[in-house]
Amino acid sequence: MATGRLLGQFRVSSAMRPYVMRLRLRGSDFEFGDTPERAAAFTKCTGEMRRILVEKRRVPAIEADRAILKTLEAAFDFQLAYLRYDYLKTMEVHSHAALDHLIRSLRDLSDAVARLPPTSKGQLNKRFAKINQAPFDSEVFIEIIEAIEQALPEIGPRRLAENVLSLIHPEPCGDRRAPIIDAWEATPAGLRVKVEIMLQDNPSRSLVSWLDNVLRLLEQERPARKRGAPCSVSQIFVSRVATIWRKLGLEAGLAYDFFLHPGDGYRIGRGGRVPSSFQRYCRAALTAIGDPTRISARQVANYKRSIKGQKWP
Repeated sequence: MATGRLLGQFRVSSAMRPYVMRLRLRGSDFEFGDTPERAAAFTKCTGEMRRILVEKRRVPAIEADRAILKTLEAAFDFQLAYLRYDYLKTMEVHSHAALDHLIRSLRDLSDAVARLPPTSKGQLNKRFAKINQAPFDSEVFIEIIEAIEQALPEIGPRRLAENVLSLIHPEPCGDRRAPIIDAWEATPAGLRVKVEIMLQDNPSRSLVSWLDNVLRLLEQERPARKRGAPCSVSQIFVSRVATIWRKLGLEAGLAYDFFLHPGDGYRIGRGGRVPSSFQRYCRAALTAIGDPTRISARQVANYKRSIKGQKWP
């Protein structure tokens, strides 16, 4: 495997890993002729795909070639599936951790502001009221936190004001913005948008009530953590190739051989599942680019179950 590559058989730098969700692999990225063995394997596999469509399924040659190109594109894209899955899981863990941090920070900030004397809270409320007139979004959230920070040196008592400031900036960090703002922007986007809409419908008059309202909505709308085993990453590839087949008027089916295990004088013969044309077609597409993944009968059955009752033009 070549060093410095995101995937060994593709000419894509490992430096592209942070952009894996936007990255699209193309045929020009693949090392078709890197070795004579790889070139021969690619030719053999694409020939098998064409034989299945043209000879076995009676698809016109021109349509078969178009379908093979689309299938290979799906196979190229599938090589990033596991990297994308790991990236999404990492981002999910990070967003939940940011949400937990945000909720703790807002709770501590609300308690600290509530302990200020009425005069000091009144000064904060005046600044808060000027900003909170605009439709609430992330920019308004940032302005409110920065307004609190800027007003603290002007209010007393000094000890309580410094306590509030220490919650906004736990460590001396120069010009770096408050960590609570980073936590807000790192929370799940769907949750953040939902809370922003709800805050517009329920405006607050004081800073403490606004902080409590944000805190309550975040806890109320917190997304549940997903449990159980994840769906098979290969299922996406199966669905894409099955869609290509359906457009050709073919069915992504299964195969059963009633004489797979013949009987003898002591046992009765029995049948069993064998790779269908669709499974062999998928397997050939993946093998062509050096992917050892096998498409199981269960994955095909899951696909058929997912589209049951759907109409296809």
